[in-house]
Amino acid sequence: MSDPVVRSRPVPVTAARPAGPRLPLRLLWRGRLAERLDEGVRQAVTLVCAGPGWGKTALAGSWAAARRSTGPIAWLACEPEHNRSYAFWSALVFALRAAGAVPAGHPMPEAGPLPAEDDAAFARRVAGAIATLPAPVVLVLDDLHQLTDERTLATLAGLVGRPGGRLRFVLLSRAEPGLPLHRERAAGELTEIRQRDLAFRAAEAAELSALAGDKLPTERLAELLRRTEGWGAGLRLAMDAPEGVSPAAAAEDYLLREVLDSQPAHLRHFLLRTSVADRICGDLADALTGQQHSQQILERLAAANLFVERTGSGRWFRYHPLFRAALRHRATLNKPGEVPRLHLLAAQWYSSRGDGLTALSHAATAGDWGLLGRLVVDHGLPLLGSADHAEVVEVLRRIPPGRLADTPELALCAAILRYADGDLAGVPDRLARARSLLRTYAPGYRTQVELAVSVLESGTVLRRRADMAVLVERSTQVLAELTRLDAADVPSLLPYRAIALNDKGAGLLWTGRFDHADRYLWAAASAARVTGMPLVEINALSHLALLAHRHGSLTEAAGHATSAREAARRIDATAHPAVAPAYLAEALIELERGSDAEAETALRRALKSVGELPETVLAGLATLVRARLLLDRGEPLGARAVLARAHAEAGPWVSAPLLDRSIDRTAAEIDIECGDAAAVVRRYASGVRLSPAEQVSLARAHLALGDHQAAEPLLARAREGSDRVAAVYAWVLTALAADAHGRSGRAADALGQALAAAEPDRIRRPFRRLDPERVAVLAGRQQWLTEPRGPGGDGVLAEITGEIPMITGLPTADPLSEREVDVLQFLPTVLTAAEIAESLGISVNTVKAHMRSIYRKLGAGRRREAVVQARQAGLL
Repeated sequence: MSDPVVRSRPVPVTAARPAGPRLPLRLLWRGRLAERLDEGVRQAVTLVCAGPGWGKTALAGSWAAARRSTGPIAWLACEPEHNRSYAFWSALVFALRAAGAVPAGHPMPEAGPLPAEDDAAFARRVAGAIATLPAPVVLVLDDLHQLTDERTLATLAGLVGRPGGRLRFVLLSRAEPGLPLHRERAAGELTEIRQRDLAFRAAEAAELSALAGDKLPTERLAELLRRTEGWGAGLRLAMDAPEGVSPAAAAEDYLLREVLDSQPAHLRHFLLRTSVADRICGDLADALTGQQHSQQILERLAAANLFVERTGSGRWFRYHPLFRAALRHRATLNKPGEVPRLHLLAAQWYSSRGDGLTALSHAATAGDWGLLGRLVVDHGLPLLGSADHAEVVEVLRRIPPGRLADTPELALCAAILRYADGDLAGVPDRLARARSLLRTYAPGYRTQVELAVSVLESGTVLRRRADMAVLVERSTQVLAELTRLDAADVPSLLPYRAIALNDKGAGLLWTGRFDHADRYLWAAASAARVTGMPLVEINALSHLALLAHRHGSLTEAAGHATSAREAARRIDATAHPAVAPAYLAEALIELERGSDAEAETALRRALKSVGELPETVLAGLATLVRARLLLDRGEPLGARAVLARAHAEAGPWVSAPLLDRSIDRTAAEIDIECGDAAAVVRRYASGVRLSPAEQVSLARAHLALGDHQAAEPLLARAREGSDRVAAVYAWVLTALAADAHGRSGRAADALGQALAAAEPDRIRRPFRRLDPERVAVLAGRQQWLTEPRGPGGDGVLAEITGEIPMITGLPTADPLSEREVDVLQFLPTVLTAAEIAESLGISVNTVKAHMRSIYRKLGAGRRREAVVQARQAGLL
């Protein structure tokens, strides 16, 4: 019997492209990615994996065209028919031959397996022939995601994983290929180019625009990049779109046809319904679609690079914004009545999980204003104390104006909007309207709405007009009501408690009940931190800074103010009214430290943060800072005019005793500067218990009137009190009084006490405000008795006497220069460096430089030692 005739099967090989794909006319050479491919083909496998339109084929095709002269590059575009093993391997053989990788006479099969040969045997024959190729070959497998047949993938995996193989694979795929690449990845033999790598960068987008012959402005390019997120196809479509067509509209047809319509019906249904959310997770998708196992669907979509990506490492995903816009438009066209219902489902889902802002946004998009109002009661007011306060107001602006009086909840929204717009006079009317409409509500829910109204009223009306006594009373009532409820009745119970604690703490501060204020403000800061209300925490810390300043503890006050500013910086709220008290506290601190420039900077920040309609107490405190700055500049009449204007602008309902007494104390200082000490004595003649600072003011007035006997007990109490600032003033006044009576020992001891008390908090103002010339004389004597207390000899005494810290203690034989001799003549005096500079007509920095040089050359550590050394050397 004769042998049968052996013939090969005909195999279609149209997908094998020896020259690579047809490239677009407007093709950008992307050098950074070409270099990645160059590196990749030196190893076993390069994977380019991204969704449609990200430029995988264009990248590999342009690179292959540019690198073909360096060696054979075979190109095989995979198609569904290649899931038949013989078709795939025949096409692969053809691609290798077409690329010139197979020399004449090489035992590479021509095409297709023989009739007596199964597919696996043929694959082994091809693999064996490839191993004997004379040179390495780059094989580009385009659209590898089309290969799904397990047998074909298994035989291909054997070829890819063969050590020392002659093929260098470049795999282009929309999804993670079904090949075991973990070994190559672990061995560092896998180069990966992902979607984030393929995304266009700014410079590349500019080059692409130039290639089109219509170079776009930088701002327009930046906007297109932001909207497309660097997606190549979307960027090109947006650049080519007519004027006025958005990137979303330009890319919609491509996305719907290329991505959505190619999916099975159940996935299309899933994508359209879940597109109403900006972010999606499995539970939310289940609620929107009415099905289960949505988490697995989302993970598969993300793995397939279908414009779905995981956000972070958790369970949330997001759709590319252009894809999401296309889905939403299709959903609206297909079933317009269904979209609002989906938004309501999303609003309810987010509300049940405490995400008030997103719930509000979905309710507004659905146009359900009744639900929106109820959500404001449940979640809205705490959000106004969070980093999302501006977004909440923008959502509320979507309510039709004609609906803002329909229900108590919407009237509450109207009050919030009036406040946000600066219409403070209109807020009480809207709150009264809400209370009026509440009469028809059942007691349970009515209590919840009444709480929201009371909390808003405290923050927008009572604090704004400085009715601090009523603020304390109202916030106390709110706290008592909250103790009778639980979170099941009031979703915002804990945030309301933080707000009420802060309101009460601020009210107690301004009404002068400092010990209680301290406890409530600390409790407010802690509660706000736990409940995620940073603006309330910032405001509580800011008021703690004012309280610490009131107690005369500048370091503690500065610590609270810094904490408030840092918390504001973290949420980009450094210009929010909540942080204004911290800036004002810093201004007051810098005034006591004698740093007028820093005080002015802090005041400017405070004025910027309070806005055009500040709280009355903050406006008054800012005025107080301005008056003290003028006073320190020697302008008491200007300071008096500023204080008078502040009194005229305050409303009749102001009830803030701390502010009143602070202003009175500054007014007393002005009276003394203007020679009217008797007015100060009259001001404090009421018998009210005086604070240490007020005792100092009254004592200073008595001293100005020559009544030392009346001044001494006041100074004694201030010296022994816990208010360090007042103690420094008292000790300086004691030193001056003792010196005036010829008691030099007592004067020296008192000034030493003042210096010791001033140094920890860097208090400087008393030494400059209280007869500075006599203080300078006393300090000049003191420097022979007291070591400088600063870390480098730059303490209070050194500032008063002009003492400059030494750079080095090694004496040299270098003679003094002519100018240094001039400066040396002033060192025995009590003149400061600034006054020496003025006398010599040179800058203060030059004087300090000369003084340091003098100290170095004389081997002195400080000014007194330099004088002694100079006298011993005959230089003085």
